[in-house]
Formats: sequence, C-alpha cells, structure tokens
Amino acid sequence: MTYQHQQYPPPAYPPVVRPGPAGAPPAAPKRRGRVALLVAGGLVAVLAVAAGTAYGVSRLVGGGDDDGRKLRTAWVLDFPELQRNGLKTYDGQDMFGAWLVGDAVVRAQPDGIIAYRLGDGGQAWGVPAPQASSLCAAAQTLAEGRGVVALGSADSCDTLVGFDAAGGTQTWRATFPVERRTGRSEIVAPDLSVAAGQVVVRSGESVLGYALADGKRLWQTDADRLLPGRDCRLTDAQAAGDQAVVTALCDGGDRGALLGLDPATGKPRWQQQLPAAQQSDGVLSVDPLVSLPGLNTETFVARDATGKERATFGNPVDGTRFSDLPVNRSNTVSGPGIRPYLADADTLYLPTEASPVGDKMRQANQVVAIDLATGKRRWVSAGHTDSEVELVRLDEQGLLAWEVGDRRDLAPRLVRIDPATGKVSVVAEAPLSAGTEGSDAKVLERDGTVVLVPWKQVTAEAAITVLR
Repeated sequence: MTYQHQQYPPPAYPPVVRPGPAGAPPAAPKRRGRVALLVAGGLVAVLAVAAGTAYGVSRLVGGGDDDGRKLRTAWVLDFPELQRNGLKTYDGQDMFGAWLVGDAVVRAQPDGIIAYRLGDGGQAWGVPAPQASSLCAAAQTLAEGRGVVALGSADSCDTLVGFDAAGGTQTWRATFPVERRTGRSEIVAPDLSVAAGQVVVRSGESVLGYALADGKRLWQTDADRLLPGRDCRLTDAQAAGDQAVVTALCDGGDRGALLGLDPATGKPRWQQQLPAAQQSDGVLSVDPLVSLPGLNTETFVARDATGKERATFGNPVDGTRFSDLPVNRSNTVSGPGIRPYLADADTLYLPTEASPVGDKMRQANQVVAIDLATGKRRWVSAGHTDSEVELVRLDEQGLLAWEVGDRRDLAPRLVRIDPATGKVSVVAEAPLSAGTEGSDAKVLERDGTVVLVPWKQVTAEAAITVLR
C-alpha cells in the first residue's frame, strides 16, 4: 500500500498581535469564549481554516523577564471553533496530546493535529482529520519526531494516523477492528502507545502491533491466544521502553494475569498470575513497572522488568493520600486514562490528593515520593504555595513542577523539588493572568519557556498559553 504524504498550506489569515504597554507586564486577557482573532484592538472575529483544519489564532501579549525570575505571557491561543460540517465532534474543545517539537508546540484536538510556532504563535502546520471524522485518542510519546493518533466517525474509533511532527505531514493511515457503538453508548477509544519504533493498540479483546514509520501491521493477538483455555478478557495494554504489558481478568474476575510482550512481534516474554488480592485493571507505569489496583482491590504493585513483585503499597501510603485519577476527561469518549506521575528506577512521584484551603475556594496539594523497593513513603514535598501542583518532568536536576496559582492574589510558579528531600525552590514566577490555566493541563518547559495546554475547557480560558 502506498501512502500519500501531504503538506497542508498555512491559513489565509496571519495572526494579529496585541503587544502590552512598553516596559510593563501585559494586562490580564479578558475571557473571549471562542473569539478567534483580535484585529488592531477591534472586535472582529475571524476563523482561520486550512485544508479542513480549524486553526485558532494566537494573540501576542508581551515578553521579557526580570533576571530570569519573572515569566510573562508571550501569547495565548483561544479554543478552536467547532468546524466539522454538521458532524457533532466528540468533545469539540478537548486536547488529546501536546508536545514540543523543534520550534513549535503541537496540539492534538478533535479536528486534527496543529502546530504553532513558539516564538510568535503563528501557525506552522496542520494535519486535519478527514471529512466526517474526529480524533478520539493519541499516543502520549513521540519517537524520533513521529507520533500516532486514533480517529473515527460517529459510531466508532477505528483508524490510526501516523504523523511526522517535524515536517508537519501525515505519513500513513490504517484501520483496525472495533466494536461499533449502538444506541447512546460512548465511543470506545483504543489503548494506544509507542515503544521501540512500534505502535501498540488494544481494541476490545485484540492487541495489534504496527510499524511507527509506515503503519505496516506487524502482528495481532487476542486473549484466547495469550491465555488459552481460560475465560479471560483484556483490560489494558500499554507499551514503553522495549516492551508492551497486557493486563487481563480471568475466571469470572476471580483471578488475573499480567503479560509482557515483544512490541515488534507480539510474542509473550513472560507471564505473571494475579491472585484475587492483586487483581489489576492495568498499569500506572510500564518502565518502571507499577500495576494499578483492580475494581475490588486497593493495592498498587511495584514490579521488576519480568512482572515479579518488588513491593506493594496502598492509598493512602503511610498516611498520605495521593491522586490516582486521570487528568483527561471526555463526556462522549471512553478511552485510556492519563494519570499524572513521574518515576525513575527507584522512586515513584505522585501528586497528593488536593484539599480545600482557607475560605478562598482554593485546592492545594503536594507531591509524595514512594520507594519502589519497599513501598514506603520517602517524603512529601514542602514549600509550596496554597495551590495545585502539576508535574512537568524528572531530570538530572530533580523534579520540575508547576504551581497553578489563581487569578486573584496567588501567582503561578515554576519550581524545583529536591529528589532527596522534597524541598521546594522557586525557579520563576508567572503573572496572575496565567492562574488556573495550568490546572489539569499538560505543562511543558524548555529553556525557560513554559507552555500550558489544558486537557479540557473547564477553568481554562486558552487552549495554549506560552510564558517566557
């Protein structure tokens, strides 16, 4: 099969900027709902559309810093209009994935994958969803600038689309078997992940492998082949590093199994039987391997690379309750939950459960570190403001996190958390106008530039906020 590589032209309307006063922080942007463009301070709304993809138009706000300690809002992107030619999108403002690639931030949304230049917010490229279809899932990891999303029509989510995030092109398309929606049931999106140059998909009782480079189907297996002679159903399949991990419930739900597969061939490498007390609905992390509790259990299990138990822990862990809820939500799609965590070979870092603070309707939380060798709590972070904390990444300098703040009197902050002690130190402070934009958002950072991309339009006013 030959796949057509398509390059989509830029939209007809370039972004119009609105700089803040010279030498002063920009004013907090007023809520504009779905207004796409401000022209020279006027109130003219224009929707920029390229090849069927609804581009939002960014508004340049300001820039600069004060000795690297003060972030300012560079530009914001309003949420996209619904442009599906009569088709009701799954959730028109949702975000399915976001990445920093080269000099652009890429956002996967219902009508396509769209990139905006970090420097000025101008549209870089777009890969639109085909007519009468919408995105319903995205693999959260890119490999060598390539990624994959899933899309479908009004009754299914049955098509994979590979894309080159560096060149802004669709590289391949492939369909996979699904169960069609009937009545008012939800669209069911597949488990979708990327590992070792392969795409691993779970759809119902089938697990399939595709080549990330060209979309060639490499293998397909199912519950009966993986666990012959047993009454099993698959509940989860996730891939990372050089393996895929499949979770199953068996024997009427009384027992379960965890299997490690080669993502290139689909062949099982190992299998672990799960007793009733360790039933699992899936995995929190593949590398390191940490399995989630099941419906009737409360036990998380840290495992080695072959699935053998290292340690167990519950929630709360040593008196600290953490959040294990997905941050991505959809009203019409049932799909894989994306849970916030960071981890290395020895330690798992999770946000603690948020709780009300004072009389200002704030929600505040911290970060808890769990020793994967013992299942014990190492520390709870200290030194945060009364704010929600979003994890950004783990690197040689420790944990990078974002304190959300609010829009009244608590500024958002970019902070470092010492991996040995949990002590918080401030990297930079952001303007009040960015408060709550990072709540339940994908927070990205590179060289002092912070990008906030909310999963859903709830408290957020912008689909993308760029600070530097």
